[in-house]
Amino acid sequence: MTIASVVAVAALCLVSSSLAVGQTSEQATVEKHITGTLRQMYEAEKRKDLDFVLSNFADDFAEVAGDGRVYRREDIQAGWSEMSLHDYKLSDCLFKLMTHDAAYLSCDMEVDASYKGQRLPTRFRVTTVWTWAGGRWLLRFEQGTTIAERPKASH
Repeated sequence: MTIASVVAVAALCLVSSSLAVGQTSEQATVEKHITGTLRQMYEAEKRKDLDFVLSNFADDFAEVAGDGRVYRREDIQAGWSEMSLHDYKLSDCLFKLMTHDAAYLSCDMEVDASYKGQRLPTRFRVTTVWTWAGGRWLLRFEQGTTIAERPKASH
């Protein structure tokens, strides 16, 4: 291999790696923003701040909940006073910036919550889809899948 070939390959590697770092940096920035917004939305739900939550929904927001039903903005508004979120924990999150204006975030979620006085299941896998619209990231879709409770070990 000639010196010119080595230099050309090295330059190509440097350009390629700088593009990958730029993409990774963009993905990390968006992931941090979306994760932070989602946590702020759950904190707002704990303090019953419906306006904050709705301000982060896209106009055509839809949620497929653990019960399999589809809920829209107006359903969230109608049931808001009956919902009580006391605490939550997100873990094992996966994030993907699919395009420059669409991303998803999926996390295991443990909750201490009730609806109409009935305790909700405590473990879910929650997946959210976000889109860039009007100069910000908005929650467009959410899927909550109930995770069966782990059997308690007998001693």
